[in-house]
Amino acid sequence: MRNIQVGVRVARQIRTTEHAVDRAMIEVCRLVQTALESRAEAHLAAEVGQAVLADMVQGLSQLAQVRGAVISAHDGLAKVAEDHQIGWNLDGTREDKTGNPVAPVLSVAA
Repeated sequence: MRNIQVGVRVARQIRTTEHAVDRAMIEVCRLVQTALESRAEAHLAAEVGQAVLADMVQGLSQLAQVRGAVISAHDGLAKVAEDHQIGWNLDGTREDKTGNPVAPVLSVAA
């Protein structure tokens, strides 16, 4: 393996980016929830703010598309790393792609 510093830097950034998009989606969901609860608490008709709600949901949909693109880029970067023998293993808690819990590990690229 070569270029381990480059590979690790890119791997950390892709993970940071994935988490940032997830956080943005969570915040939009919270905004939608807050807006809906507030409308109900204010005793406003369902029509009030419908266009704004649709905009928020559209934004969430667009974030989901961004999330898919970042995931696709992650897969592409892994292929580039493999093709060019670039080390990228990270230390710390690993994220499991199967839904099973994974214990923290220290990983070093050879």
